[in-house]
Amino acid sequence: MDVNDYLLSYGSAGDFGRFYPVKPLTCRRGDRAVVRSHRGLELATVLCAATPGHAVHLPNTTVGQLLRLASAEDEQTAARMHEHGQRIFESARELAADLTLPLEILDVEVLLDGQQAILQLLRGDECDMRQFVSGLSRKHEIQVALHDLSRQEGVEAVETHGCGRPDCGRTGDGDGCSTCGTGGGCATCGAGKAPDMTAYFAGLREQMAANRVPLL
Repeated sequence: MDVNDYLLSYGSAGDFGRFYPVKPLTCRRGDRAVVRSHRGLELATVLCAATPGHAVHLPNTTVGQLLRLASAEDEQTAARMHEHGQRIFESARELAADLTLPLEILDVEVLLDGQQAILQLLRGDECDMRQFVSGLSRKHEIQVALHDLSRQEGVEAVETHGCGRPDCGRTGDGDGCSTCGTGGGCATCGAGKAPDMTAYFAGLREQMAANRVPLL
């Protein structure tokens, strides 16, 4: 590994990886830089210089190119892409509701070159996303990629068994709640009801923050 490699954080989900400068470059912690990641051209933030020890924990798939330190023009472009992403975000939520898709749109990132929009979402059930993706792509004239966080490794499905309390009428066969007489789950523990996916995602982010290991 080149001793001039750096660890940089990129994307709204806080991903990080090892990036090597395409030409000699000195970076400091907190510097903004333009990188080419596996997603495309984007802005990233320097965490620290990489060491051989980092390579043990970071697979080769996290390696990307560090192109240059970000200029004022790069920051202005990123701000415009952020505004574009907000418009796509609003359109995506409206379209998902119109198509009655079981998903929650959490965030939209438009990369620095404006060629691709990445939608961060949670999907409550399997569904056909083709009309959703093609509709957004045509309306905003951009390639749309989906990042389904509910499919990520380590994300567990919401439990559907009862709470164990004496008044819990949730049955183990999925027939609903005998206490409240509904088929939507138990009125006592809420088992079997559709989860609030936005709140669920917030809980996942709290768990990630609690388990984060400092790099420095």
